[in-house]
Amino acid sequence: MQNEYDRALLLNEVWSEPMSVVAPRYGLSDVGLKKLCSRLQIPTPSRGHWAKLRAGKRVAVTPTLRDYTGLPINLLKPNGSQATTRGNSPQNSTPEPEDPRLQPILEYEKLPDHQIVVSESLRSPHALVIKTQKAFSDPYLDQRDFPRPRGEALDLRVSKTMLPRALRVADALIKAIELRGYSVTLDKKTTYVNILGIRTGLTFFEAARRSKYQPTEQELKKLARNQWVRIPDWQYYPTGVLQVLVADGYGGKIVDSTKRTVEEQLNQIICVIARRAVEHLISREQQAVAAAERQHKRDTALAQKAMQDAERKQLLGLLRKARQWERACLLRRYLDEFEQTLRQQGRLAPEQLEHLAWGRAKADWLDPFTDATDEWLDKVIEIPSRYSW
Repeated sequence: MQNEYDRALLLNEVWSEPMSVVAPRYGLSDVGLKKLCSRLQIPTPSRGHWAKLRAGKRVAVTPTLRDYTGLPINLLKPNGSQATTRGNSPQNSTPEPEDPRLQPILEYEKLPDHQIVVSESLRSPHALVIKTQKAFSDPYLDQRDFPRPRGEALDLRVSKTMLPRALRVADALIKAIELRGYSVTLDKKTTYVNILGIRTGLTFFEAARRSKYQPTEQELKKLARNQWVRIPDWQYYPTGVLQVLVADGYGGKIVDSTKRTVEEQLNQIICVIARRAVEHLISREQQAVAAAERQHKRDTALAQKAMQDAERKQLLGLLRKARQWERACLLRRYLDEFEQTLRQQGRLAPEQLEHLAWGRAKADWLDPFTDATDEWLDKVIEIPSRYSW
């Protein structure tokens, strides 16, 4: 498993020393470290913080680190990261082992015998490439004046000149992907590679330069005659540089360069897709563990709440009986005092004795220690509705 960044340590470091001092410990530039802190939701000193501090001016103190609410995958250190702790140099750090699911894929793609070769012409093209050729037979033009397919096709965003080459590259890559036991599918003009059960977008892209649009003579004549004509803001020119993007470039990419063409880097794109798939799996697993922990805490809290509610209910029942007993004792003391007063005054008549007996019966009914019933107080009386329903 990959190690996670120590957010508390990084917070303390960036507020103790300038970014340019801390960044090399993590194998980053000061700009890269700033972006890392942003992803990890770690506040950083404002512009001019260290200059103000050197000048003896008042500056903000180290803020409190709040709980992380972003994606768990952002907390993971990259494999082979040069980030080190204080006092250790990158040269002495040992690269972390790759995930067991990723390691065999990377090793397979390194072998010379497994090098993906792009042919000079399309020979027995893949079914998806044939479908793409048909979809591009009557294309429409996008904003950059690049052809776009009208039907379902591979995600090729290249110029007309680049299209034959992009098709050959796509054909070789798709066949290699399927040869390795993976799959390529189309869904709403988006190309997906399925590795380890994770779908990842794949795009063949050609960058373009742009300049201010220069109207043609015909367009200028129409404008002079006050006729409506659409004049775009920009004019685009293909660069001839092919790129293969993973997840629209957010997951990585390979690009034509002066040293290596895209055709020579196709094995690398499989590694990039596999690495992103494993990162998604790791993120899912971490989220599942976090969800299980949350559920365990919730179940524990619910069980404790149920016990608390039961205790509270039992206590309320006890208090209710205590109040009943207290009321019964109060009623009996009152009746005893009332009887004694009447006797002293010689006014104790039969009807008063009957009233005293009635009151003492009600006290017995209130007393939880006496199993007494009452003809009226125990009766449940239901009053029918005045309406027929």
